[in-house]
Amino acid sequence: MRCFVGKIVTHEEVQSDLKQLIPDAALRRRMSRVVKMAVSTAVECLGGVAEIPRVDAILTATGWGCLADSEKFLRNLITEQEQLLNPTPFIQSTFNTVGGQIALLGHNHCYNLTYVNRSHSFEDALLDGMMRLADGESRRVLLGAFDEMIPSLETITRRMGWWRHHTAGEGSCFMTLTPEREADSVAQVVQLDFPIEELSAEECRVRYATTPDAELIYCDATYEELYPTRSAARFSEAVQRIKAGTKEVVLYNNCMGMRPTVLVLQWLG
Repeated sequence: MRCFVGKIVTHEEVQSDLKQLIPDAALRRRMSRVVKMAVSTAVECLGGVAEIPRVDAILTATGWGCLADSEKFLRNLITEQEQLLNPTPFIQSTFNTVGGQIALLGHNHCYNLTYVNRSHSFEDALLDGMMRLADGESRRVLLGAFDEMIPSLETITRRMGWWRHHTAGEGSCFMTLTPEREADSVAQVVQLDFPIEELSAEECRVRYATTPDAELIYCDATYEELYPTRSAARFSEAVQRIKAGTKEVVLYNNCMGMRPTVLVLQWLG
């Protein structure tokens, strides 16, 4: 089971104006910072709102969801003593807000699912996309991951000792997946595995690399910048290496203590 990766964009690579990416002003005003970040990344990846109807599956992944709106709703719940609550922060705080906003922008009623499984979220969404492509249920999948950091969470997790060796992070990354190679394909995912034990860098290379010059991206608990879907950004890095001429990249993810995941990407030659 494999799939081909088309255009891939991280939030840092978004260059278009937000008003062009999200032309609906009313919809844009209701979006929180993380929703704007993720939706603009998705639209930039597709090449515009007009391309949203062309996808037949929208898969999003997040570990923390829309924290700012969740906090706003909970604070209002306390200060207003559960009376006269504004429903907007609650509606915008759900984990599937980003996937829903993308669908609303393009009036797309396709398969739309959000995965929330800590540091496995991105890989679980990718597995769903690969299975749909392999079964012929989808021909073009939009896959993305996002997470945000807010001051209160950073304060709480700092007290827990998370940031003694790490930097608090956030980000979004979106890509398109197809079952066959297309004109805009840049790499192929040839394997996605969930090993039952942690692997050293050498064990990972021996078990999964198929070429002697394969490069390894090893993301474990010592990696500096940390957030649940950080592996999506590392996936983007792996694709960039493939585009630069690397024939194979093995991506190992064990950033937040769950069972690890391993992805193998190869060039299109």
